Amino acid sequence: MRLSEITETLRRIRVSPVKTLGQNFLHDRNLARWIVQQAEITPDDYVVEIGPGLGALTEFLLESGARVLAIEKDARLANFLRGKFRYRQLEVLHADALKFDTRKLFAQRNVKFVGNFPYYISSQLVLKFIRFPSPISLWVLMLQSEMARRFSASPSTSEYGALTLQVQLHCRVEYLRTVRATVFFPSAGS
Repeated sequence: MRLSEITETLRRIRVSPVKTLGQNFLHDRNLARWIVQQAEITPDDYVVEIGPGLGALTEFLLESGARVLAIEKDARLANFLRGKFRYRQLEVLHADALKFDTRKLFAQRNVKFVGNFPYYISSQLVLKFIRFPSPISLWVLMLQSEMARRFSASPSTSEYGALTLQVQLHCRVEYLRTVRATVFFPSAGS
């Protein structure tokens, strides 16, 4: 969605971004497409998307032919997504991702994880979903810069700590790029 479409859609469905939920809506379609490309999604994949919002990533995930589980905490946005995307391979779950039973993912093959996480819960979400054993084979996350640097830090650097160790024990982490705050509405920290 373009910025003008986001503001119009939010007005129409009577949603104002909720700061406590970390709601910032991605409006750069090229970036959304790039994120999905990094996950190398195929029709054989089962993709878990946390916080789909208005569906900026969801749109491209569905176009890849994959089955998508979109977990959205805001009921208004979950209902919007159900109306916007009428794909058989999409399940929109109105739920708190921190309370999601990750064992359900073991019933799926080729599980990938894509999301644009709010800063305040990003470490909790990652730690919840990486618990060993994890059925997730690939993660592509957009995180606040500080958190991304902590996850991808090298030993003996100031960003390296217990969180880094926990994540890197289970995952090979790569910092792919930095994005500008202006690609979000409202503008977010990168």
